[in-house]
Amino acid sequence: MRRIYHRFPQSIDLDFEIVRPFQDVLACIARMHDTHTTVRGADGLVKERVLIQVADGRTQFLDLSALAPLSEKVSEMADFRVDLQRTLLTPEKRLPVSENVFFLRIIDKGPVTECYVAKDGRLGDLDAMDLRRLLKGACE
Repeated sequence: MRRIYHRFPQSIDLDFEIVRPFQDVLACIARMHDTHTTVRGADGLVKERVLIQVADGRTQFLDLSALAPLSEKVSEMADFRVDLQRTLLTPEKRLPVSENVFFLRIIDKGPVTECYVAKDGRLGDLDAMDLRRLLKGACE
């Protein structure tokens, strides 16, 4: 079943291909959901968290964990909302650094998967290339 969002941006920031079948890319995206890493930044430790939602009913997004197993519920094309959150970890408290929201569309093209990325808004310090690097890294 195609899961598309009817308000997916017409202006795309980046399009690229992943040389993996559609179902493999879906599995990579599912593995990325609700994960985090901690990196050392200029001000201390920074937690980077990935939250992913999938299009539901053409008008909204649904948390990815509510649609498991993803491979049985999605085919041909899927739109995702990817939220990349960065939080500074201090001994006293956690301070939000940035929140980057992207729209991601993946399309089944046989042995390759075509990907389109559009950033939602101008806030945040990441761009479409950062999401591409994250997605390709998860699929290797």
